[in-house]
Amino acid sequence: MQHRLFLAGLLALGACASGEVSQSAAPNGAEPFLPDPRPMGSTLVYECLGYDFIARIGPGEMAVWLEDRYVILSQVRSASGVKYQEGDIIFWTKGDEATLFLGAQRHSECQLAPGRAPWEDARRRGVDFRAVGNEPGWHLEIRDGGQILYVGDYGMNRVMTPDPGAEEVASGRIYHAVTEANELIVEIIDEACTDTMKGDSFPAQVNVTINGKTLQGCGMALDYPWQ
Repeated sequence: MQHRLFLAGLLALGACASGEVSQSAAPNGAEPFLPDPRPMGSTLVYECLGYDFIARIGPGEMAVWLEDRYVILSQVRSASGVKYQEGDIIFWTKGDEATLFLGAQRHSECQLAPGRAPWEDARRRGVDFRAVGNEPGWHLEIRDGGQILYVGDYGMNRVMTPDPGAEEVASGRIYHAVTEANELIVEIIDEACTDTMKGDSFPAQVNVTINGKTLQGCGMALDYPWQ
């Protein structure tokens, strides 16, 4: 009998040490912390009824870029779904439904907009101009005074060069960067452009010539309002 009790004690201690504790065992009868099913470390864009915002999930917290501020919310216990809060700012999601509370304001029916996520992620990282093209898929990011990043062949080819500065021309501006391994020319034309795959509209046409191969696409300047 004592041997059985000893084994039972060891099993209980092992479960506690490994973190395998039932969610119903929340302290003082409080609601458990439910795991957030959204991808951690990815930029997410939500479109609500009349309001948009950007989010990024971390361990036990959620960073939110609002129209006029940047806030970090902490996960709090919720009877259902996943809930984050900081002061009077609350985000609650369950399944495909999400709601954002800004004090007395309630923004409901918030839905993810995955097509906008790469653009808003670039904006969040301080990119000044971004362009995309198709067949094969490519994108380009320019940080003024920093670097130019070209990613081509659906992510298989990456070229980064220092920003050589833009040469202003009648149609727009041109960047010409040369390194030991690559030559990159970016021509930004200030004329309306339509994405050939998705039909999205952009304010600029973009021609990218990488080591003698020219690709065409569309792009736009990005601002960073959360200073």
